[in-house]
Amino acid sequence: MQKWLSFHHYSSPQQSDFYYLKLCNEIFSKLEDDDFPDEELSLSMEEKKNLACFITGYFEDVISGPGLWKAFITQVYELYGTYLPFFDPDPEKYYPEEINPEDIHFLLWYYISMVRDNDTIISPTIYEWSERPEEIFEILEREYESAPENLKLKQFLTLSPNEDDYIEINLRMRWIMIDSWLHHFLGKEFDEIAADMFSEDEDESLPEEAREVYLYDSIDTFVHTTYTPLLARKGKDWLAYTLGPDHPLFKPVLDMDEKKSGLYLYMGKEDENLLFQHIATGTELRITSRSMQLPADTEQGKSFSFSGFVKWKGEWWLSGAQLGFGYDADLIRKEKESEESRMLFGKNPDLIRAENRQLYKSFLKFNNGNPLAFVESEEGANRFIHDFLEHHNKSLNRSARKRRKQLELDEQWMLPEHPHDIPDPEESIPGMIYCDPDAGIELVFGYNSYVPDTGNPWYEGDDDDMNHDHEAMVLLESSHISGKWMHYLVEKYDFPGLEFPGLSGHELLMYNLDFVMRFWKRKGYHS
Repeated sequence: MQKWLSFHHYSSPQQSDFYYLKLCNEIFSKLEDDDFPDEELSLSMEEKKNLACFITGYFEDVISGPGLWKAFITQVYELYGTYLPFFDPDPEKYYPEEINPEDIHFLLWYYISMVRDNDTIISPTIYEWSERPEEIFEILEREYESAPENLKLKQFLTLSPNEDDYIEINLRMRWIMIDSWLHHFLGKEFDEIAADMFSEDEDESLPEEAREVYLYDSIDTFVHTTYTPLLARKGKDWLAYTLGPDHPLFKPVLDMDEKKSGLYLYMGKEDENLLFQHIATGTELRITSRSMQLPADTEQGKSFSFSGFVKWKGEWWLSGAQLGFGYDADLIRKEKESEESRMLFGKNPDLIRAENRQLYKSFLKFNNGNPLAFVESEEGANRFIHDFLEHHNKSLNRSARKRRKQLELDEQWMLPEHPHDIPDPEESIPGMIYCDPDAGIELVFGYNSYVPDTGNPWYEGDDDDMNHDHEAMVLLESSHISGKWMHYLVEKYDFPGLEFPGLSGHELLMYNLDFVMRFWKRKGYHS
């Protein structure tokens, strides 16, 4: 029961939990002797127990609704015009409000891919010749008409149309991203991050209370910033689609601003709001007093707070923890010099896209109509980018003084130089520079050997001594090459070995390419 409840937002069992626990054990009995021919794919008993909870969680989710599974298939349908990746069920025989045998096939692939994500590529046809998915579905189908709703779960995921309390919204996002049956893998991912968060020295010097505050805020930031393996979406997307497109909160949740974590100076009160100024940019925020209480020793114009704020329904709310301390002139100086801190409140996204489209046009003219360039080393990349930015700034018809100033600003993000090092051609790692009309310039090193371009002398496909079967899958798995960049590469080049294992592996991969890229590239899919 304890394991089953770990996939829920409460710790004491409801009446329906005894029913679902019994069902969970029946499914586990089907999985208990489920050994794969490939030892890499064999699941431990603990993993099989989790899988039984995972499948039962799907069933409880569909029965109780509104649910995460409906949120998933709705998003898939919006993106690809089908309810499921890989299996493409017949729309006339697939019932989105009910359970379906194709769901089980997909969920088994998803689960095994997540628990073996660092070991091997799992083909969606992994259970093609097995009776296991059908046996599991028969159990669920038998129970479908009589299964009880979990009313507590249903109530938790049912929000009032007029809900304006961000704390209630954030609570549900956190459960969806950390503990829910569909995304509980991310909870395990954060546990690994947390285990490495403090070194032994820090553990000895940092008070327990400060560690708890830091850990609490880190969880909150993780929930807000992490992309899920399914569809490379964030917590707010999953909450919005769980509520459903017809819910009055659907758009407000989707429009929720990013968490703005940084160092702020307390500036006083204005009506029901607390005024804070972001140190690095001077941006002033009015924080609703409903979201935070100031420590008794807080002084106007003198007290600092390291906090994260989220804009929800037109109001700024504290999100996560706050760590307050007194005035520090040296800290102010360091914050104002920090490039990362100055970027927290950046340009309007529409303005950035417009500038990047100008950049893209200049890049094509500079690089003979090609958005992709190949360079021999980091030094070569810096030289290429410097020459290109000089060309681009001239094309904008700016004065010589403004061009020099802009070039200095542009080059701040270039790779650091090592003036005391003499480049060794044998140790230089070649790279690729790609310019996207929306995202601008992207840069990666170490992948040239896979790209069959006549302008890429580092391609190794013609080397008879090397085995390139499936090596191009490295491009697909890399978080350093964005989704749009990978789409460009696949459309332009024929990559040998870009396929799932097994029959028709290439066609299966190509037909579901974007879904697979979101799954494997979730941390870098969005440029």
